[in-house]
Amino acid sequence: MRTKPAESTDTTSPTSTSSPRPARLGVTLALAAATVVALTGCADAIRNAEHGGSSDPAGSSSSAPEQTARTEASGVQIFEDFACPHCAAFHEQNGGLIHGLVSGGELEAEYRIVDFLGQGDPESWSTRAANAYYCLEGSLESGTGSEDQAAGNKLHAFQSWLFEQATAQPDDALLVAQADEIGGGAASVEQCVTEDGGAPQITAAMSDFSDFGLRGVPSVYSTADSMLYNPEQHGDLRTWLTGRSGR
Repeated sequence: MRTKPAESTDTTSPTSTSSPRPARLGVTLALAAATVVALTGCADAIRNAEHGGSSDPAGSSSSAPEQTARTEASGVQIFEDFACPHCAAFHEQNGGLIHGLVSGGELEAEYRIVDFLGQGDPESWSTRAANAYYCLEGSLESGTGSEDQAAGNKLHAFQSWLFEQATAQPDDALLVAQADEIGGGAASVEQCVTEDGGAPQITAAMSDFSDFGLRGVPSVYSTADSMLYNPEQHGDLRTWLTGRSGR
């Protein structure tokens, strides 16, 4: 192949076919800020380019999305795109909060990485980074003797690095080398990255994003009560998250 915010945007995600859901990994974040980030939504640019006209991100967040499909696991799902600067800001500013809640057993959180900005282009950073993330996740989950907390820390380290590399956009060889350095199985990660092994997980995330009625990234969504976090409506992110603990 090469969470404080939540102003959701007015973007329609591409419809994709359903595929197996990725296994849940307790991902922890190590950054310690909990300030508010306005989620203006990177995906909105795609909608404007495809359909023309302007959008109204602020207005689009005035109500929660309607869920058009199933409600499955409890807990929270966080949709992000590694090429989205708003997602990077969310990760930086709200990571410490989510890390503390997950580490303390107060929250079950799952990261769903999408490729809105890549739109499936295997040469785009959006798609390549998402694929590499899922490849490392799969390697960690298949490893023996790896506890969830340790695996989650490694996956978070890779997640942070991928956001940092959005400008440089390193080639696949460096993606594999970094994943191996963090602690993934080099051989399995390399094969996965080369063969686009994370594609089913990307497809599943894109499909669920559409099914949940979401419209922009980053999005913090509770499957327990089919609700998208909106700071204007819901206030403090910590309170909202702990109220939707899956544990």
